Amino acid sequence: MQTLTILGSTGSIGVSTLDVVSRHPDKFQIFALAGHSQVEKLTEQCRQFAPKFAVVADETCANELRKQLGSLKTEILHGKQALIDIATAPEVTGVMCSIVGAAGLPSALVAAQHGKTIYLANKETLVVSGSLNSIDELLELDSQVRGQAEEVAKAV
Repeated sequence: MQTLTILGSTGSIGVSTLDVVSRHPDKFQIFALAGHSQVEKLTEQCRQFAPKFAVVADETCANELRKQLGSLKTEILHGKQALIDIATAPEVTGVMCSIVGAAGLPSALVAAQHGKTIYLANKETLVVSGSLNSIDELLELDSQVRGQAEEVAKAV
């Protein structure tokens, strides 16, 4: 069973990922969700998947999420360090990186350095990161990243 952290769970790729997870509860469980400032959508996701952690952008969003979740046992965190923490937790086997642009790079790289399987849904992380020597397993999910090795090398 894969234990997943989904960075960018409230965006289209994150929502699609959660749809797959919901169809295969024997194969996946959600450890943590991160949804920047989309508190309402993240609230729905937390109620459905009951992750151990949920991460939002700032303290204001965190307080609103706590209020909306009420007695649900999901622990609410906020900020960039929290993204790294949920991506590198020992329980996590895979990290879906679907945060838009280069903002997802730090947590993706640190997760890779911790031996997590990286599911990458944006090419910006590849382009900005340069060398990917520290990534043991990278599964790209964005069709725009696909290409011959020479083509991808040119992009990176």
